[in-house]
Amino acid sequence: MPDTPADRHLQRALNALQADHPELDPLAALVLLALASSPSSEKGVSSALLARRLDIEHALILRACTTLEEAGWVSTQPAGGASPALRVCLIASAGDQPGLSR
Repeated sequence: MPDTPADRHLQRALNALQADHPELDPLAALVLLALASSPSSEKGVSSALLARRLDIEHALILRACTTLEEAGWVSTQPAGGASPALRVCLIASAGDQPGLSR
């Protein structure tokens, strides 16, 4: 159960996004909301940073990002080096979807 106004806002946003897009699993929807609330960057957001911010295992974030990319919500590219991290960018038209605002 949400404890703070920010938690309640996130829960409402998650519920709205899932109502508009029932095909999204809860983790993918949460990743989308985290991306939408992140500062805009041409390089996107690191999947490792998303994992730390959401306090969720990086492997689960990577799986959600792959699912979102296959569905056309995000684009990904390797972050570089030996890291398995991805740079994740919200596709502009995905940000215009109901229930997902920037």
